[in-house]
Amino acid sequence: MTAAELRPVPSFQSAMFHAPGRPRPLARRLAIHNRVIRSVRDFFLAEQYHEVPVTALADHPARVQLEGMVAHGFAAVWCESEILPRGGKLEPRELRGFKLIEVSRQGLDLDGVCDLAERLLKTVAGELSADLLGGLHITRLDRMINLPHMRLAYTEALEILAAKGWEISLGEALPEPAKATLTRHCGNLPFLLTGLPVKLKQPGVALLPGQPELSRSMHYILPYSGLTFDGSVRDAVHEPAGFSLDLGRLLQYLMGLESITDTLIDPMDRVVGVMHEVPRGTGLEHNQGAG
Repeated sequence: MTAAELRPVPSFQSAMFHAPGRPRPLARRLAIHNRVIRSVRDFFLAEQYHEVPVTALADHPARVQLEGMVAHGFAAVWCESEILPRGGKLEPRELRGFKLIEVSRQGLDLDGVCDLAERLLKTVAGELSADLLGGLHITRLDRMINLPHMRLAYTEALEILAAKGWEISLGEALPEPAKATLTRHCGNLPFLLTGLPVKLKQPGVALLPGQPELSRSMHYILPYSGLTFDGSVRDAVHEPAGFSLDLGRLLQYLMGLESITDTLIDPMDRVVGVMHEVPRGTGLEHNQGAG
């Protein structure tokens, strides 16, 4: 999952359907965030994954480090990572960074990647309570937990969209409104899109047998938030497979929010204002050499 793929697309949210939730107070957002992180950590502990500390922040060192750990004999690893914008956290544009949960495991096939992502989503949602989210959202998530999530091959998705009036050629990326159409087709539940075109994926992804233009990969599309999981099987000797999970978009879906920015916890806009106003010489000034 790249920084470009993680950019919020407001028109997609309204095209999919209006989210019922409103932004929570800061304390409530923090409590939900912490509950989700704890649930993710408990899930991977139960699945016998090793948590790996990732120190570098760039696009995309965590995947490289995780695959390196797999190559060194660790069968299953995961980490929290972050992609920062070019100006770092002091750049007040949309989101100040993209927090990811990243997973890699040796010997996992594409169905296994999809199974793992679906189990994680349902497990995390099941750990939330009405006192955090409200009864409306618990009812919505309970339906999601207890119903199967459709898995559509990319070619199958093209056929569904063609029947609904879309004209998309093989190999093209699906526009956001088309993903909204598929979401409604899947009963407004999360769904998995598999076998994506190779040219839409990062180099090194494995190919589908007999279909060199398609890859062993998946996108997990969630209502409100769109692309939330990006998974693939890598074309390597030990064939590591896994996914990146955008934490912000997961929180957006769980809380039923129209905008991903409503999930933010750190009030960085205020911090940026303070940092620009501090006296010179304190060691806290930003862009000291500017104009």
